[in-house]
Amino acid sequence: MKSKNNKNSYFKKLKKHHVKKIKLYKKAWKDSKGNISIVAAALILISFLILSIIILNVSLDEIHSNEEAISSNQYEYILNDYRRNLPLLEREALEELSEEVIKKKTPCTDSKEDLKKIIDEKLKAENDEYYKDYGIRIESHVSSIENSSNPFAVKIKTYISSVKGDLSYKNVLEDDVSVEGLRDPVPILICGKDPSFKYNETIVEYGYSLSNYLKDNGVANYSCYINATVPNIVKKCPYDPYKHHGDGYAMKNCRDNGYYHESRDGACYMCRLEAKAGCEHYGFETFIIPHPTNETNLTSACGSDHVIFSDDIYPGVEVSYYSENGMNEILFLDPNGHRVKYGMTNHTI
Repeated sequence: MKSKNNKNSYFKKLKKHHVKKIKLYKKAWKDSKGNISIVAAALILISFLILSIIILNVSLDEIHSNEEAISSNQYEYILNDYRRNLPLLEREALEELSEEVIKKKTPCTDSKEDLKKIIDEKLKAENDEYYKDYGIRIESHVSSIENSSNPFAVKIKTYISSVKGDLSYKNVLEDDVSVEGLRDPVPILICGKDPSFKYNETIVEYGYSLSNYLKDNGVANYSCYINATVPNIVKKCPYDPYKHHGDGYAMKNCRDNGYYHESRDGACYMCRLEAKAGCEHYGFETFIIPHPTNETNLTSACGSDHVIFSDDIYPGVEVSYYSENGMNEILFLDPNGHRVKYGMTNHTI
């Protein structure tokens, strides 16, 4: 009996021991699960922080890159605007020089140098304005003024250097600046001081000034140029080739519109500012138109401006290009030169 009780007591103790051990295992497992959750949460948090830092750095790089791109684009846009304005500024300077010469009736001694000074002054003012408005430092000046292959334009080369922060630009820009629409300074520089000389926005009326000039230069029949007229504004003639002036009333239309024509003997515009009607450059010419007449077979100085105002004034014969009420509108053209060039050899109307 006692042995049976001892056995039961042993099993009770063993059971109690196992139960206690199981509880310890369960507690350990529970504690282990808690630690794993904490570690997992920590890892997730650390991963999230790392990912956030990476995303933030990428975003900052993109923002910085975008800011640089925007800054570069703005810089380029402003420079393009500056470059687009250059031909306008140069044309404005050329017109100012022309108007000053005509107003003072005094020719330039070096028209290209005079023009360069005006443009450089305008560039300095423009550069100061761009720095004030955009914070861009621009240095520029005219490097050269040359004759263009187009006689109705002046080739101007301008050096430009620009800096803003890390951005910079250097170049020499070349513009062909048109002289069309500008006044021709030759008539007023040569004959403008005569009291009978007059001009308006489109035409010059020589009065007695040109006939007096021709008389002083020993030209026969100088009186044919009393009250002669000439265009005041440079406009390129659209008739091409020039021999088509002999077709119908083409010459009449040309003279009524005051067109100018390319000529290897005529003066370029820069030389015209120096009171030259002819020069070594490829230039242009226009015709001085005598007063209408009812006389025929007249001769006088050839009516091209570079001939009349040259040191070698050669004669021309009367060519009528329009008649009305017995009065003929005429030009004096040399038979083997201008008359052939403009298709007026066998001209009939």
